[in-house]
Amino acid sequence: MNEHPMQKLLDKHKVEIKSFKPGDIIEGMVVSVSYKEVLVDVGAKSEGIISGFDLDDTDKSYKYLKEGDPIVATVVQAENDQGYLVLSLKKAEREKKWKDMEDAFKTGAVFNVKVIEYNKGGLLVDCFGLRGFIPLSHLDKGHFAKDEGRFASGSETELKERLSVLSGKELKVKVIEVDPEKNRLVLSEKDARPDTDQEEIRKKLDAVKEGDVLEGVVTGVMPFGAFVDVDGLDGLVHISEIAWEKVSHPGKYFSVGDKIKVLVLGVEKDTGKLALSVKRLTPNPWDKVEERYPIGTKVTGFVSKIVPFGAFVNLEKGLDGLIHVSEASGPLKEGEEVTAVVTMVDGASQKLALSTRQLEK
Repeated sequence: MNEHPMQKLLDKHKVEIKSFKPGDIIEGMVVSVSYKEVLVDVGAKSEGIISGFDLDDTDKSYKYLKEGDPIVATVVQAENDQGYLVLSLKKAEREKKWKDMEDAFKTGAVFNVKVIEYNKGGLLVDCFGLRGFIPLSHLDKGHFAKDEGRFASGSETELKERLSVLSGKELKVKVIEVDPEKNRLVLSEKDARPDTDQEEIRKKLDAVKEGDVLEGVVTGVMPFGAFVDVDGLDGLVHISEIAWEKVSHPGKYFSVGDKIKVLVLGVEKDTGKLALSVKRLTPNPWDKVEERYPIGTKVTGFVSKIVPFGAFVNLEKGLDGLIHVSEASGPLKEGEEVTAVVTMVDGASQKLALSTRQLEK
C-alpha cells in the first residue's frame, strides 16, 4: 500500500502531527474569533473549532478571547464535515471544576457554597457551577438553631418548609464524596467546622461512655428516629429505642426543642455520633412478667392488632399478648375490649399467650 505523499513529506521533515480523540483535554492557541466560531491551533493536521452551544448568550467568555490567546478545551469530535477538530470550552471548564472538587476532597479544603433548595434528604447547593448535595446528617445544627431552620418534622412537606429559610444562604462545606462519572458531589457542613471545634468535640466524645445517662435537646424528628444534641455532640434515638411499645412515628413522642434524658448505648468515635435510648431509662414491661401474669390469670385489655393467625391484646404499655385463632371464642376487631386468661408466659422470649375460649370453659 502506497504511503500518502503528505505523510511522506511529514516523515521526511520529522514533523509530529498530534491526533486526538473525544474526551481529550487539549491546549491550543486562538487563531481567530467571530460571533459564529473560534478557531484554535492545536498542533493537529487541522484546526480546532468552537461554535454552537459554546457560543450562546449564556456564556460570554468567548467574547474576551483574542488572537494569540492560550486556551484549554475538550475534544468533542475528532473531525467534522469540514475537517475541523470540534472542541468545547464549557465541557473543559466543567471537567476542570470536577478536578478542583477531587483536589478539594484530597486536601480537605473548606469553601462556600450557595443553597439552591431543599431536596429529599438534604440540601441542593451551587458549588462553583456544579450541583452539590448536603445530607441532613451533615448539616450544622447550631447554624439551624440560629436561623430557626432546624431540620425537624416527619413529613417531606414540613422539612421543605423549615429548610426553605436557608435558600440563597452561603454555607461553609467540605467535600466528603466526589464521583464525576455519576455526577455525584456530596458535601458536609459539619465537617467544615474549625479544627478547634473538632478538637473540642473529640474531647467531649472521649469523656462519654456507654451507660452514661445524659440530658439533651431534640433538634430533629425523622421517621426513623430523633436527633438529639447532647452538649454539642450529635446523637440519635432510633425509633426502636424510643419506647417499649410499638412506635408508629417519633413525632408522637418528641418535638423540636424538647429536653430529654437519654441513655448512651454506644459512642462512634469515627463519626462523632452517639447511639442513644430513651426507653431503657424506664422499666422493661417484660421484666418479671411471669410474676405479674402467672398462667391462669384473668386479664383485660384492648385489641391492638389483628393478624391472620389471631389478635394481639395490649395489657399495658409495651406488653401485648396473643390470642391465637384456635383460642378465640369468636371474631375480634381492633380497639375492642377483651377479657381473657393467660395460658403461657415467657419473659425471656417476650411471649404471652391468651385465650377467650378457655375462659368461657
